[in-house]
Amino acid sequence: MTDAHDALDAIERIGTHAQKVDEYKKLATKLLTEGNTQGLSTFVRRLAEDPPQRGEAVPTMISRQVLQDFVGEIFTSSLPQAQRRELGQLALEKLKARLSSFEEPFSIVSEKMADILQEEEDWAGAAAVLSQIPVSSSQRNISDDYKAKMYVRIAMLYLEAEDEVAAETFVGRSHALVGKSDFTNLEVKFQHQACRARIYDAKRKFQDAARHYYDLSQVGKATVIACLGEDAAAQMTNIDQVIESQNLEALSKAAVCAILAPAGPERSRLLAMLCKDERSNKLPTFPMLKKIYLERVIRAPEIEQFRQLLKPHQMAMTSDGLTVLQKAMIEHNLFAAAHMYNNITFEELGFFLHLSADRAESIARGMLLENRISGSIDQIEGMIYFSSSDTLQRVRQWDAYIAGACMSVNDITQYIATHHPSYLMPAES
Repeated sequence: MTDAHDALDAIERIGTHAQKVDEYKKLATKLLTEGNTQGLSTFVRRLAEDPPQRGEAVPTMISRQVLQDFVGEIFTSSLPQAQRRELGQLALEKLKARLSSFEEPFSIVSEKMADILQEEEDWAGAAAVLSQIPVSSSQRNISDDYKAKMYVRIAMLYLEAEDEVAAETFVGRSHALVGKSDFTNLEVKFQHQACRARIYDAKRKFQDAARHYYDLSQVGKATVIACLGEDAAAQMTNIDQVIESQNLEALSKAAVCAILAPAGPERSRLLAMLCKDERSNKLPTFPMLKKIYLERVIRAPEIEQFRQLLKPHQMAMTSDGLTVLQKAMIEHNLFAAAHMYNNITFEELGFFLHLSADRAESIARGMLLENRISGSIDQIEGMIYFSSSDTLQRVRQWDAYIAGACMSVNDITQYIATHHPSYLMPAES
């Protein structure tokens, strides 16, 4: 194998700049072809260090030009991945020490190393490597498109590592770029929106998450083609089905988040939007979604069935000793009670919600203070008085309850007619 030290010493003695660059590139190619890992490590050190352990420092103008091509060739060579990773790590270490001189090759190595770490599912490691890339530099002309793409990719990696705090930082950095009127990268816009939805979901800001998921459920063909790539999209014969499937998945997530959102007028508007969407009928959560929208009381078997569709963070324990799902269902049932009763005692409300009277009063008080229900509390009498500022709304609600009762009676009648026709009395002739 080639002795890298001797070869590098020989190149140092060459007089002309152009010939030196050419010889360095030839040596790099030769070392890569031989798979000479030790020689490649020596090559990186000699060109990146100042001063190197042996020989004279290579002029920055030459080393920058050579390394910019060389670091990319490391990752496209036939070297085993372990060796590529080892060389990449060495290059990152040496180039970072002189980052002001080697911004471009450092960025190239960082992206390639992140690809390797991502393949190994080291999400946090890949994100950490990418976050070191200097995207605000006076030495390079870096486009907003590249900056936003990097920020969003880092955020996506941190989300895979379940580090929502770090992900939110980089989504925030990309937000100002993606929101510009001249920003046209549909793929980055879609990924940015998806990251925001996932962050809101993970942070239990379910109302905001539902809105973002709903926007994602309306993605068009142009965005999907931008994400897949035109060549890959052209080879797909079922692209319309793929788009429909992805949109339904996003719509399903929007429905789940809407159900878990804090009960109140804002959630009601969100539920109305989802229920009016014809696609919602295809969702497994639609029966629950419809009952929540109609302000029906949700029973334990329905809650258990819905629980099976949730992710771990959507069933986590909150600071008040209830799970996210329990809190959402208790608040919903209280919200429904506020539209069913004019007043109710603490004891009766506790029985209604399967809670103690004190706990029921505490939750009701919180919802009243947040203006999610209207009314007042009489602690002396132990009563909660519900009120509505809209009389017409009360009439409509009453009509809706009557219509719901009639529909239920009709459903029961139809069931009896189908399964037990002998129970029906014959019509008089």
